[in-house]
Amino acid sequence: MTLYKLLSMFFVYACMGWCMEVVFCGLNNGHFINRGFLNGPVCPIYGVGGVVIITLLTPISGNVFVLFLGAVVVTSLIELLTGYALEKLYHARWWDYSEEPFNIKGYICLKFSLAWGIVGVILMRGIHPAVSKIIDVFPHVLGTILLSVFTAVFIADCIVTFISVKKLTDRMVVMEDIAEKIRSVSDAMGKRIYDGAAATQKATEELSAKVDASELKQKSEKEAEEIKLKLDALKKKYAALAEEKHFLHKRLLKAFPKMKSDRFGGTLEKIRDKHRK
Repeated sequence: MTLYKLLSMFFVYACMGWCMEVVFCGLNNGHFINRGFLNGPVCPIYGVGGVVIITLLTPISGNVFVLFLGAVVVTSLIELLTGYALEKLYHARWWDYSEEPFNIKGYICLKFSLAWGIVGVILMRGIHPAVSKIIDVFPHVLGTILLSVFTAVFIADCIVTFISVKKLTDRMVVMEDIAEKIRSVSDAMGKRIYDGAAATQKATEELSAKVDASELKQKSEKEAEEIKLKLDALKKKYAALAEEKHFLHKRLLKAFPKMKSDRFGGTLEKIRDKHRK
Protein backbone atom coordinates (compact mmCIF):
# COMPACT_ATOMS: atom_id res chain seq x y z
CA MET A 1 0.00 0.00 0.00
CA THR A 2 1.41 3.40 -1.00
CA LEU A 3 2.13 6.29 1.37
CA TYR A 4 -0.40 8.35 -0.60
CA LYS A 5 -3.19 5.88 0.17
CA LEU A 6 -2.15 5.39 3.81
CA LEU A 7 -2.18 9.16 4.44
CA SER A 8 -5.50 9.51 2.62
CA MET A 9 -7.07 6.79 4.78
CA PHE A 10 -5.58 8.31 7.93
CA PHE A 11 -7.17 11.72 7.31
CA VAL A 12 -10.50 10.29 6.14
CA TYR A 13 -10.90 8.06 9.21
CA ALA A 14 -9.50 10.69 11.61
CA CYS A 15 -12.15 13.12 10.34
CA MET A 16 -14.89 10.46 10.48
CA GLY A 17 -13.87 9.64 14.05
CA TRP A 18 -14.03 13.30 15.00
CA CYS A 19 -17.54 13.55 13.51
CA MET A 20 -18.63 10.45 15.41
CA GLU A 21 -17.24 11.81 18.69
CA VAL A 22 -18.94 15.20 18.11
CA VAL A 23 -22.30 13.54 17.48
CA PHE A 24 -21.95 11.16 20.45
CA CYS A 25 -20.88 13.89 22.89
CA GLY A 26 -23.38 16.40 21.47
CA LEU A 27 -26.28 14.02 22.04
CA ASN A 28 -25.08 13.25 25.58
CA ASN A 29 -24.40 16.87 26.57
CA GLY A 30 -26.99 18.72 24.51
CA HIS A 31 -24.50 21.07 22.83
CA PHE A 32 -21.53 21.04 20.45
CA ILE A 33 -18.11 20.11 21.85
CA ASN A 34 -14.96 20.15 19.73
CA ARG A 35 -14.14 16.65 20.81
CA GLY A 36 -10.55 15.68 20.20
CA PHE A 37 -7.00 16.17 21.37
CA LEU A 38 -6.21 18.53 18.48
CA ASN A 39 -7.95 21.77 17.51
CA GLY A 40 -8.83 20.74 13.96
CA PRO A 41 -11.68 18.38 12.95
CA VAL A 42 -9.59 15.22 13.33
CA CYS A 43 -9.09 12.58 16.01
CA PRO A 44 -5.69 11.01 15.24
CA ILE A 45 -6.45 7.90 17.29
CA TYR A 46 -9.25 7.04 14.84
CA GLY A 47 -6.99 7.65 11.86
CA VAL A 48 -4.29 5.42 13.31
CA GLY A 49 -6.88 2.82 14.35
CA GLY A 50 -8.45 2.73 10.89
CA VAL A 51 -5.10 2.34 9.11
CA VAL A 52 -3.89 -0.35 11.55
CA ILE A 53 -7.15 -2.32 11.34
CA ILE A 54 -7.12 -2.27 7.54
CA THR A 55 -3.43 -3.16 7.35
CA LEU A 56 -3.54 -6.00 9.88
CA LEU A 57 -7.04 -7.42 9.50
CA THR A 58 -7.56 -7.46 5.74
CA PRO A 59 -6.33 -11.09 5.51
CA ILE A 60 -9.07 -12.23 7.95
CA SER A 61 -11.84 -9.90 6.76
CA GLY A 62 -13.71 -12.81 5.14
CA ASN A 63 -14.64 -14.26 8.55
CA VAL A 64 -16.91 -11.80 10.37
CA PHE A 65 -16.46 -13.33 13.83
CA VAL A 66 -12.66 -13.52 13.61
CA LEU A 67 -12.63 -9.99 12.17
CA PHE A 68 -14.72 -8.79 15.13
CA LEU A 69 -12.34 -10.37 17.65
CA GLY A 70 -9.33 -8.95 15.82
CA ALA A 71 -10.88 -5.47 15.81
CA VAL A 72 -11.59 -5.72 19.55
CA VAL A 73 -7.96 -6.63 20.28
CA VAL A 74 -6.41 -4.06 17.93
CA THR A 75 -8.57 -1.10 18.98
CA SER A 76 -8.26 -1.96 22.67
CA LEU A 77 -4.47 -2.07 22.42
CA ILE A 78 -4.37 1.27 20.60
CA GLU A 79 -6.64 2.92 23.18
CA LEU A 80 -4.72 1.37 26.08
CA LEU A 81 -1.29 2.43 24.78
CA THR A 82 -2.51 5.92 23.84
CA GLY A 83 -4.12 6.52 27.23
CA TYR A 84 -1.05 5.23 29.07
CA ALA A 85 1.34 7.34 26.96
CA LEU A 86 -0.70 10.53 27.44
CA GLU A 87 -0.83 10.01 31.19
CA LYS A 88 2.93 9.43 31.41
CA LEU A 89 3.65 12.49 29.25
CA TYR A 90 1.23 14.94 30.86
CA HIS A 91 0.43 13.40 34.28
CA ALA A 92 -3.27 13.36 33.40
CA ARG A 93 -5.77 10.71 32.37
CA TRP A 94 -7.65 12.12 29.37
CA TRP A 95 -10.49 9.59 29.58
CA ASP A 96 -11.43 7.30 32.42
CA TYR A 97 -13.48 4.10 32.34
CA SER A 98 -12.87 3.29 36.02
CA GLU A 99 -16.60 3.31 36.73
CA GLU A 100 -17.31 0.87 33.91
CA PRO A 101 -17.30 -2.90 34.66
CA PHE A 102 -14.42 -5.02 33.36
CA ASN A 103 -12.03 -2.14 32.84
CA ILE A 104 -8.23 -2.21 32.80
CA LYS A 105 -6.95 0.64 34.99
CA GLY A 106 -9.60 2.92 33.49
CA TYR A 107 -7.89 3.04 30.08
CA ILE A 108 -10.18 0.54 28.37
CA CYS A 109 -13.34 -1.35 29.31
CA LEU A 110 -15.27 -4.30 27.91
CA LYS A 111 -18.29 -2.25 26.77
CA PHE A 112 -16.34 0.12 24.57
CA SER A 113 -13.93 -2.59 23.38
CA LEU A 114 -16.92 -4.58 22.07
CA ALA A 115 -18.32 -1.39 20.52
CA TRP A 116 -14.99 -0.74 18.75
CA GLY A 117 -15.08 -4.35 17.53
CA ILE A 118 -18.44 -3.70 15.87
CA VAL A 119 -17.12 -0.42 14.41
CA GLY A 120 -14.13 -2.36 13.05
CA VAL A 121 -16.37 -4.85 11.27
CA ILE A 122 -18.50 -2.03 9.80
CA LEU A 123 -15.33 -0.26 8.71
CA MET A 124 -13.83 -3.29 6.98
CA ARG A 125 -17.00 -4.71 5.43
CA GLY A 126 -18.89 -1.50 4.62
CA ILE A 127 -17.02 1.78 4.83
CA HIS A 128 -13.49 0.97 3.69
CA PRO A 129 -14.33 -0.60 0.30
CA ALA A 130 -16.20 2.59 -0.67
CA VAL A 131 -13.51 4.92 0.73
CA SER A 132 -10.78 2.91 -1.03
CA LYS A 133 -12.55 3.26 -4.39
CA ILE A 134 -13.01 7.01 -3.91
CA ILE A 135 -9.30 7.43 -3.10
CA ASP A 136 -8.35 5.39 -6.17
CA VAL A 137 -10.50 7.42 -8.60
CA PHE A 138 -9.73 10.82 -7.05
CA PRO A 139 -7.34 12.88 -9.24
CA HIS A 140 -3.86 12.00 -7.97
CA VAL A 141 -2.32 15.44 -8.48
CA LEU A 142 -5.16 17.22 -6.68
CA GLY A 143 -5.06 14.55 -3.98
CA THR A 144 -1.32 15.06 -3.47
CA ILE A 145 -1.79 18.82 -3.13
CA LEU A 146 -4.63 18.37 -0.63
CA LEU A 147 -2.65 15.81 1.36
CA SER A 148 0.33 18.17 1.51
CA VAL A 149 -1.88 20.97 2.85
CA PHE A 150 -3.66 18.67 5.33
CA THR A 151 -0.35 17.25 6.55
CA ALA A 152 1.18 20.70 7.05
CA VAL A 153 -1.90 21.95 8.95
CA PHE A 154 -2.01 18.72 10.97
CA ILE A 155 1.66 19.03 12.01
CA ALA A 156 1.16 22.70 12.94
CA ASP A 157 -1.93 21.75 14.98
CA CYS A 158 0.05 19.02 16.76
CA ILE A 159 2.82 21.47 17.65
CA VAL A 160 0.38 24.12 18.93
CA THR A 161 -1.56 21.53 20.95
CA PHE A 162 1.51 19.92 22.49
CA ILE A 163 2.84 23.35 23.51
CA SER A 164 -0.56 24.24 24.99
CA VAL A 165 -0.80 20.98 26.96
CA LYS A 166 2.76 21.41 28.22
CA LYS A 167 1.90 24.93 29.40
CA LEU A 168 -1.16 23.53 31.21
CA THR A 169 1.03 20.88 32.86
CA ASP A 170 3.69 23.46 33.80
CA ARG A 171 0.97 25.71 35.20
CA MET A 172 -0.28 22.88 37.44
CA VAL A 173 3.29 22.12 38.55
CA VAL A 174 3.82 25.76 39.62
CA MET A 175 0.41 25.86 41.36
CA GLU A 176 1.18 22.65 43.24
CA ASP A 177 4.57 24.05 44.29
CA ILE A 178 2.95 27.27 45.53
CA ALA A 179 0.27 25.30 47.39
CA GLU A 180 3.01 23.30 49.13
CA LYS A 181 4.82 26.51 50.08
CA ILE A 182 1.56 27.96 51.42
CA ARG A 183 1.14 24.90 53.62
CA SER A 184 4.75 25.18 54.85
CA VAL A 185 4.48 28.91 55.55
CA SER A 186 1.13 28.42 57.31
CA ASP A 187 2.69 25.74 59.54
CA ALA A 188 5.68 28.00 60.23
CA MET A 189 3.37 30.88 61.07
CA GLY A 190 1.35 28.76 63.47
CA LYS A 191 4.48 27.43 65.15
CA ARG A 192 5.96 30.94 65.42
CA ILE A 193 2.81 32.30 67.05
CA TYR A 194 2.72 29.41 69.51
CA ASP A 195 6.43 29.67 70.36
CA GLY A 196 6.15 33.43 70.85
CA ALA A 197 3.12 33.13 73.08
CA ALA A 198 4.78 30.37 75.13
CA ALA A 199 8.01 32.36 75.55
CA THR A 200 6.11 35.49 76.55
CA GLN A 201 4.08 33.55 79.07
CA LYS A 202 7.19 31.96 80.52
CA ALA A 203 8.97 35.32 80.79
CA THR A 204 5.98 36.84 82.48
CA GLU A 205 5.64 34.02 84.99
CA GLU A 206 9.33 33.95 85.88
CA LEU A 207 9.67 37.22 87.78
CA SER A 208 13.36 36.71 88.28
CA ALA A 209 14.02 36.27 84.57
CA LYS A 210 15.99 38.99 82.79
CA VAL A 211 13.96 38.59 79.64
CA ASP A 212 11.65 41.45 78.78
CA ALA A 213 8.22 39.94 78.09
CA SER A 214 7.11 43.01 76.15
CA GLU A 215 10.18 42.82 73.91
CA LEU A 216 9.61 39.13 73.28
CA LYS A 217 6.01 39.76 72.34
CA GLN A 218 6.93 42.51 69.89
CA LYS A 219 9.56 40.32 68.27
CA SER A 220 7.13 37.44 67.93
CA GLU A 221 4.47 39.71 66.43
CA LYS A 222 6.97 41.14 63.95
CA GLU A 223 8.06 37.68 62.80
CA ALA A 224 4.44 36.59 62.50
CA GLU A 225 3.66 39.67 60.39
CA GLU A 226 6.58 38.92 58.06
CA ILE A 227 5.37 35.36 57.62
CA LYS A 228 1.82 36.62 57.00
CA LEU A 229 3.04 38.97 54.26
CA LYS A 230 4.88 36.07 52.61
CA LEU A 231 1.77 33.92 52.92
CA ASP A 232 -0.43 36.61 51.37
CA ALA A 233 2.00 36.99 48.45
CA LEU A 234 1.93 33.24 47.79
CA LYS A 235 -1.87 33.13 47.94
CA LYS A 236 -2.09 36.07 45.53
CA LYS A 237 0.25 34.34 43.07
CA TYR A 238 -1.71 31.08 43.34
CA ALA A 239 -5.03 32.89 42.77
CA ALA A 240 -3.59 34.68 39.71
CA LEU A 241 -2.53 31.36 38.17
CA ALA A 242 -5.91 29.80 38.93
CA GLU A 243 -7.74 32.75 37.38
CA GLU A 244 -5.60 32.74 34.23
CA LYS A 245 -7.75 31.79 31.25
CA HIS A 246 -6.39 30.22 28.10
CA PHE A 247 -8.60 29.43 25.09
CA LEU A 248 -6.85 26.16 24.21
CA HIS A 249 -6.82 25.01 27.84
CA LYS A 250 -10.54 25.69 28.04
CA ARG A 251 -11.17 23.73 24.83
CA LEU A 252 -9.15 20.74 26.04
CA LEU A 253 -10.93 20.67 29.40
CA LYS A 254 -14.31 20.82 27.64
CA ALA A 255 -13.29 18.14 25.15
CA PHE A 256 -12.18 15.81 27.95
CA PRO A 257 -14.60 16.47 30.85
CA LYS A 258 -13.48 13.28 32.61
CA MET A 259 -9.80 14.16 32.51
CA LYS A 260 -8.21 13.27 35.85
CA SER A 261 -4.78 13.61 37.40
CA ASP A 262 -3.47 11.67 40.39
CA ARG A 263 -0.63 14.17 40.76
CA PHE A 264 -2.56 17.41 40.13
CA GLY A 265 -6.13 16.35 40.99
CA GLY A 266 -7.19 19.32 43.13
CA THR A 267 -5.31 21.85 41.00
CA LEU A 268 -6.84 20.52 37.76
CA GLU A 269 -10.33 20.85 39.22
CA LYS A 270 -9.66 24.44 40.31
CA ILE A 271 -8.56 25.35 36.78
CA ARG A 272 -11.58 23.56 35.31
CA ASP A 273 -13.96 25.42 37.67
CA LYS A 274 -12.45 28.80 36.72
CA HIS A 275 -12.92 28.07 33.02
CA ARG A 276 -16.52 27.01 33.61
CA LYS A 277 -17.23 30.40 35.17
